[in-house]
Amino acid sequence: MVKKFLVEKIKNEYFMKDIEIFENPKHISPLTNKIAWEILLKLNQKPYYPKELAKEMKIDEQKIYYYIHKLKEAELIEIIKEEKIRGGTCKYFMAKSLAFGVEIPKANAHKIKLERSFERVKEFFYEFIKNGTFNGYIVVGSPVQHGPYLTIARDGHFASQLTMFLGSICEIPKKFIIKLDTEIKSERIEKENLILIGGPVTNIISDEINKQLKIKIVWDNSWKIYSEFSKKKYTEHDYGIIAKIKNPWDNTKNIIILEGLTLEGTRGCIISVVNGFEKIFKKYEKGKNYIILIKGLDKDSDGKVDDFEIIENYVF
Repeated sequence: MVKKFLVEKIKNEYFMKDIEIFENPKHISPLTNKIAWEILLKLNQKPYYPKELAKEMKIDEQKIYYYIHKLKEAELIEIIKEEKIRGGTCKYFMAKSLAFGVEIPKANAHKIKLERSFERVKEFFYEFIKNGTFNGYIVVGSPVQHGPYLTIARDGHFASQLTMFLGSICEIPKKFIIKLDTEIKSERIEKENLILIGGPVTNIISDEINKQLKIKIVWDNSWKIYSEFSKKKYTEHDYGIIAKIKNPWDNTKNIIILEGLTLEGTRGCIISVVNGFEKIFKKYEKGKNYIILIKGLDKDSDGKVDDFEIIENYVF
């Protein structure tokens, strides 16, 4: 199937969501069955494992397994996680997209102008927003002395800027999505989708993830950024790293990190994502690791970063 975007105009605003376009009639056939259709509707709302689904729908469990198999074979649903329950392994399924459709080849399309295309940014944050509501946590450093460096984080307020931006592409859940790094540790919720703000000195979760990056912040008589790709070192305070990798504590989840050598480097990362995502995510490929080294720029000469430039950019 081909992923496209479904645009709907409501009053004077445009709303967009992912849609999977069928390329082969085999994808359509399961949906002609009423039970399979009802299962897909359920799995479009939240994840279920088959036994749970059978109980809620009051349908024989074997019949549920049969249609789950048909829907998975047609690539309409996917396994998103597995859990051990009473000695067995439960596989949770969910719809692969919020919408499915059929497109007639070579049909003419009308060109429309949108104020701003969120296509690339939605692809980058896909695992965090795939169900229309933000799924994960934004992690900031604690504002009290903590961690191996006994530092105080001063970049927690950057999370509000990022959250406002994410609110333009998805719903923000009722639960608090911003957590301190110390809370992530104490509550043992590392196995989630995480967006980490701040470098290894101020954010203890970033400290663990930073070590695994191919462009990372390192100590070598002073803090600097080292790139395994270019073999270069960067020492200026306004450099920052934006990366997306699989969560090492649970590879079905993802981690995005926005870290700078200093506060200004982290500020540059936030600015580049919120204001410059067309450039920042231009090369991103879904399912692959992605890393960018940016340099923050102070264009209005007020001593604070307000723009950025890309220095290195890799998909791997």
